[in-house]
Amino acid sequence: MIELKTELDKLMSSLSGVMAARTVLNADDEIVEIHILSDLSKSPKQLVRDIQSAIMAAFGIDVDYKLISVAQVNSNMDVPAIANEPRLTIRKIMISLDSASLETTVVLGHGDKIFEGSSKGPLTSGRNRIISAANACMNALKNYLGPAYNITLLDLQRNSVANNECFVMALSIVEPFGETVLYGISPINSPETEVQAAVMAVLSAVNRPITRPKKH
Repeated sequence: MIELKTELDKLMSSLSGVMAARTVLNADDEIVEIHILSDLSKSPKQLVRDIQSAIMAAFGIDVDYKLISVAQVNSNMDVPAIANEPRLTIRKIMISLDSASLETTVVLGHGDKIFEGSSKGPLTSGRNRIISAANACMNALKNYLGPAYNITLLDLQRNSVANNECFVMALSIVEPFGETVLYGISPINSPETEVQAAVMAVLSAVNRPITRPKKH
């Protein structure tokens, strides 16, 4: 059992995009769980297909996709805090995937403080990954702004602007003195960066108003 587990973990860890892998076997050497930690270079569905294909080719084992859970971390965005940082920045994006749902967690930084938000939804389409990322970012913003503020996603569209694919979104921010509608845009550099682009679009909408100097 230990040898098979070791070989499976080694095989999956060698796949492109996989940062760590752990296999759980039962007493009959049958795979009951596979846990994958990866970067955002591939979609979770593509990673699952790669894992299934690799295990079938190497060991002749047909793995049910429902046994594979994927957690994705955008480690490239995990930047050190900067004192007196004027804008909110992305510190980390994490995606957890199971057979029926996905959960996205966004960690934002402002100076030496961090603010985390999560959103969970059904795994029914690629668009849900984008909506989940935007909602997770807005939940992180709510933690930053405090309970007196409420943020709602009014619209999210994928448009071509100057021959570049972009996410364009409208947000509603309700504060004690009224409601403001803000607009954000972020380019989509590649299919692998769609989640990051959605979060950046949210931040492009709110960063300027949030960092406006306060009146004393």
